[in-house]
Amino acid sequence: MILPRFDVLVPRTVDEACAMLAEHADKGVRILAGGTDLLVDLRRPIVAQHVPRCDGCPTHPEGKVVSTIECIPVDSDSLMAPSGSLRAALEDPLKASPAFLVSLHKLKQLRGIELLDDGGVRLGALTTITDIERSAEIREHWTALADGAASLGSPLVRNRGTLGGNIANARPAADTAVPTIALGGELTLQGLSGERQVPAKDFPRGPGLSIIKPDEILTQVRFPPPLPWSGSAYYKLANRKALEISTVGVAVWLALEEPDRPVEDVRVALGAVGPTPILAESVKEVLVGKVADEKILKKAAEAAAGDARPIDDHRGAAWYRVQMVELLTFRLLAGVLARIQDKK
Repeated sequence: MILPRFDVLVPRTVDEACAMLAEHADKGVRILAGGTDLLVDLRRPIVAQHVPRCDGCPTHPEGKVVSTIECIPVDSDSLMAPSGSLRAALEDPLKASPAFLVSLHKLKQLRGIELLDDGGVRLGALTTITDIERSAEIREHWTALADGAASLGSPLVRNRGTLGGNIANARPAADTAVPTIALGGELTLQGLSGERQVPAKDFPRGPGLSIIKPDEILTQVRFPPPLPWSGSAYYKLANRKALEISTVGVAVWLALEEPDRPVEDVRVALGAVGPTPILAESVKEVLVGKVADEKILKKAAEAAAGDARPIDDHRGAAWYRVQMVELLTFRLLAGVLARIQDKK
């Protein structure tokens, strides 16, 4: 892997990190947490396509350079003409490789899982995916998040990757972002002007785009306490079991008034079936206030499928994704309902 040149800045406080982000915003700056996504975004091909030889360009006027990776593209040369992300970078310097990375590895206060007095839980943004996957408390009370962590990447990726990084990247298929929305998670964003709290469902605004400001850092995620008769689950459908982006991801959270009583509340979040994770609001209209049985759960699953907005791509057709949303939503709701009933 070949990486572009950049300087690494190491803040010792969150305020210092925010100041660095603001100071270098015009030169290009990115946050380095686990780095599992960032390094992939930054990498360049080891060998340029067709191994072209530069016979003279603005970077190498003397010519005869075997590798053209460092060349400034010349429109007259079809092999060196900019296209795609490279053309965008040339047109907008802020889209080019960042000149600075702000590494958060010394900010120990952003790590860890803390059970709160009200029964909720706080997870620091630098908490690793492995820590979430192995947490007995998360597995028992916020099961969907543990499911998402267990399905993310590979053991190597989970050891380095962080909850904050996975959510802040704002990818519609992110395996911890979808459960976080279903569980009613709340994000804390800290910038030069202070902190603000944002519901996880309101954070993304497009693929790779979010409401975070240039000087802000996602510092923690809070989850409300579990209700007495509630449960959750997440399932990732992908072409293979590891190191794969999901074709469809579904997370559900279900709460009953009491066993064998009507549904008190429900949230179903969908991943990889829209430009952002989708909170399927139609499910509430079907389930809340009704006793959940197979017939009503199927109607809820149909409602969730109706809220999906997938596209055709190399991972799956839109029609297939819609069908899988319906199937997975039904299975997850039925499974969670059975676990809740087993508590009585």
